[in-house]
Amino acid sequence: MNEIKDRNSPKVCTWKDPKGCKECSLQYNLKCKFHEKYLLSFLISFLIFAIPAILGLIISGYGWFILGWIGFMLFFFNFWESRILCRHCPFYAEDGNILHCIANYGSYKLWKYNPKPMNKLEKFQLILGFMILGGYPLCFMLLNQQCLILFISILGLISFFTILLLKTCSRCINFSCPFNRVPKNIVDAYLKKNPIMKDAWLEQGYKID
Repeated sequence: MNEIKDRNSPKVCTWKDPKGCKECSLQYNLKCKFHEKYLLSFLISFLIFAIPAILGLIISGYGWFILGWIGFMLFFFNFWESRILCRHCPFYAEDGNILHCIANYGSYKLWKYNPKPMNKLEKFQLILGFMILGGYPLCFMLLNQQCLILFISILGLISFFTILLLKTCSRCINFSCPFNRVPKNIVDAYLKKNPIMKDAWLEQGYKID
């Protein structure tokens, strides 16, 4: 992926030739270029929750409901989350119809890239979506009183979000996400390198120090 040169219309530096990043200090603070290891780390952390959750549904006698969970994930990641979160991310600015990023890789880009930060309604919807995603299998385990696998699944969910916050959200370039933990001085430095994104943020009332 790093062999792609200047593959973006809005010209965010994330999709410019990586040779120009050698002198940029932000490469040590942000996951601003796509690498397979970032995606693999995200997928493994999600499996820590997904595997016990799937087993819990089967043990609880709701195995067929796994299809409903998968259906919601397909809807959430490819349509809903893509609309409220992903289209604000610099990774989404790449030319082409397929998203190449460190989390929602492979999704079809239904929406136009929007350099503005997420609004309050979008942030609320994202939190709601994650609550449904995480709570769906847990509810059926609770209904069938499968306490042990429910406890293990909850631990898996907590582990997933902990790893997400510490390893991904602390370096993610989708800065307006409610889970983002990148320090403001790093956000400001990235925006200064990307005038189109910077102007869109300033129009929404953001202040650069």
